[in-house]
Amino acid sequence: MKIVDYLSDQKVWLIYFLGSAGFITVFLNVVPSLRLILTDLLYLHGVLLFFFMLFLFIDYYRRSRYLSELKNATERSLNDRLVSLPVAKTHEQTVIHHLLLKIDEDHRQQIHRLRVDIEENKDFVLAWVHEVKTPIAAGKMLIAVSADKTKAQLVDKFEDELDEIDRNVERALYYSRTEGFSNDYLISEYMLQPIIGQLLKKNAKLFIAKKIKVDISDLQIQVLTDKKWLLFIIDQIMSNALKYMDVHGILTITGERKATSSLLTIKDNGCGIAPEDLRRVFEKGFTGSIGREKKHATGIGLYLADILAKKLGHRLSLTSVQAVGTTVILEFPDHVDYTEIGRESSK
Repeated sequence: MKIVDYLSDQKVWLIYFLGSAGFITVFLNVVPSLRLILTDLLYLHGVLLFFFMLFLFIDYYRRSRYLSELKNATERSLNDRLVSLPVAKTHEQTVIHHLLLKIDEDHRQQIHRLRVDIEENKDFVLAWVHEVKTPIAAGKMLIAVSADKTKAQLVDKFEDELDEIDRNVERALYYSRTEGFSNDYLISEYMLQPIIGQLLKKNAKLFIAKKIKVDISDLQIQVLTDKKWLLFIIDQIMSNALKYMDVHGILTITGERKATSSLLTIKDNGCGIAPEDLRRVFEKGFTGSIGREKKHATGIGLYLADILAKKLGHRLSLTSVQAVGTTVILEFPDHVDYTEIGRESSK
């Protein structure tokens, strides 16, 4: 710390000293009984100046030493910085010390979150690549045995594999868009029935292949939502149900109107979810014991559905009984502050 910089910071003290010296001089000359000769007055001011300079020197030395140690601490490695912080000797230095500790803690938390995100993204990419490789390998196998298939059969099978690749690419695309959600949604009123019909048509081959029966009722309900994102959310729920349902399963989709909201319920009679896994079904990358056994789950579908539902102001809940089935409820509140949601999504 340069002396010039220090003196610049002590302007108030310098002005105070000069003002006090001037006041003393005037006061001693005004009061006849206290009037001093010039040499005595200079001696008095000299003593006052000496002690004032001594005070400034000691204060400068303490501040300069503290700032020098502080600067050296910041140049050390991240793990050594807090250990090498200088000991605070004044209230001001204590405040600085606590502030640095808070900044360091926030910094470490940010680094930890970034590392967790990187690891989760890495896990997602690895799982996604594995998912995409499966239909690609199936396509290659179809080519290898194409001599035994008709053209129509080959085209049909290739379409199935391409649909699976497309589904995984779409999931990765929506995964990458979650951070910029606030710039990419348009809220309007939509009827649930045509949305469900569009998704049933999209997944028709899967329903037919597994001979799944679909029961639909009471979907003549209008909800406030973004159609594109809602289609993706329901598609993830539906795909997850299809993935874990056996042949000849039943998928029940119903709508219900409440006093202040509308409900969309999607219920399957699949294998269900283990009780110990229920509280983690919406965590990123969590596949559960059944998902690990089947080895075809990324643990990203329900996570994305939950995240996007919250960003739209909807509420997603899930209940399940193992070996009985799973019920997912998507709630659409009638009144949502989308301005606040937009601010939260952009953070």
